[in-house]
Amino acid sequence: MNRSFGLATVTASCLYIILVNACLAASTEYEVKATFLYNFAKFVDWPAQAVSGSGSVFSICLAGDPFEGAFDRVIQGEILDGKPLMARRIAAGDDLQGCQIIYVAPSEAFRSRDIINAAANAPILTVGEADDFIDDGGIVRFVKTAGRIHFQINPDAA
Repeated sequence: MNRSFGLATVTASCLYIILVNACLAASTEYEVKATFLYNFAKFVDWPAQAVSGSGSVFSICLAGDPFEGAFDRVIQGEILDGKPLMARRIAAGDDLQGCQIIYVAPSEAFRSRDIINAAANAPILTVGEADDFIDDGGIVRFVKTAGRIHFQINPDAA
């Protein structure tokens, strides 16, 4: 009886450690992606109409949100061109006006083409992860290779 209990406890402990490590790895991936999004905002040369308007905010819009709070933590209290950075969650059919960056989460990949088309003639940086994001006209695509996060840029769309 004790041996069975001990084996069950060890098995449960191992599963717990595996799950915690898996969650930490996933969290780390999206912390890295959140930091990339923030840095895109800082290092893109924005046209005047993208950041104009007194008292406005710099909006990074999220179509889907796999960040589990990491994105909000990264941009909390940050200022860009005198404007506070703000995360704005967007749903299907929402107006994209006021978004400077739009991130399309994997869970929303089916909307990528619609979002890219809606942002096409506006000064909006589109960022996604779907395999066909760049081919559909997106500007930046996150790619995970050998456990590291990289990104591709579509120079024609940029």
